Amino acid sequence: MPNKPPLTYNYVKLQRRVITLVYLYGVSALTPKITVTNAPWDTGAAISAITPRIQQELELVQISTKHIHGVTGTQKVPVVLLTLKLSNDLLKQNIEVAVCSFSNDVGMIIGMSIITLGDFALLHGNNHTEFSFTIPPRQN
Repeated sequence: MPNKPPLTYNYVKLQRRVITLVYLYGVSALTPKITVTNAPWDTGAAISAITPRIQQELELVQISTKHIHGVTGTQKVPVVLLTLKLSNDLLKQNIEVAVCSFSNDVGMIIGMSIITLGDFALLHGNNHTEFSFTIPPRQN
């Protein structure tokens, strides 16, 4: 995979959440659909997830189920495949994501299933936050 420039955001003040735009493409429809949504980067989420609304918009077909564990307990949720594009044109195809309900202001949660594909950096200094993500990860 050719190196893409890192996805980088510089915030003018300290951030409690890092939220970026993502472009989501369906992979199961004959004519793939696309939607754009906000997505927080969540290192506490083992798997990435989308809302049922996003699943419906993209006409994604369930491929399996998974038990997910959260602060409110355990639930069995559908798993679907989608393609993810970040604003730096980084494209990952056929990513497995869970479908579950969460905050109305986002349509996806980017969890460790995606974060571990690259290098994730979150820096706080001089009262501002800098975030970057790049795939593939650099070699140590």
